Amino acid sequence: MKKVFAFIVILAGLVQSGFAQDKRQLREGTHNFTLQWISWDQPGKVQIKKNSDGTYKVSGKQTGKGGDFVTIDGTLTVVTFSEMTFNGRIETRYSGVNNGEVCRKEGTYHFLAKGARKYWRLQEMDNCEGNHVVDYVDIFF
Repeated sequence: MKKVFAFIVILAGLVQSGFAQDKRQLREGTHNFTLQWISWDQPGKVQIKKNSDGTYKVSGKQTGKGGDFVTIDGTLTVVTFSEMTFNGRIETRYSGVNNGEVCRKEGTYHFLAKGARKYWRLQEMDNCEGNHVVDYVDIFF
């Protein structure tokens, strides 16, 4: 019993000292990336790399049939592990939405991971078409 208690005390100290993973850290490397109109089963890829200022460069795409695609290029700032601010450009194109025209979003946007989801979802979901059409743009952990 004393050994278990000692282990818990040591572990608690490591967490408080910051030795445990910082929830503001984002895993660098390749992440899955999807737009629901294209496919959740055949994700695209994004590359995430930490910048010297603590933000993260994100760039990548998912492509589908008939020229459908989603691209992302910009910078992520981690607010908490479940919340990130994105600054840059996201473009979507799906033949059955917005008359098949590209929907371009440039500026500052927000990604959130809610509940047990294993991805961050773009919160500004409205497609350029309007009419309550939304794009689910997801970056997976």
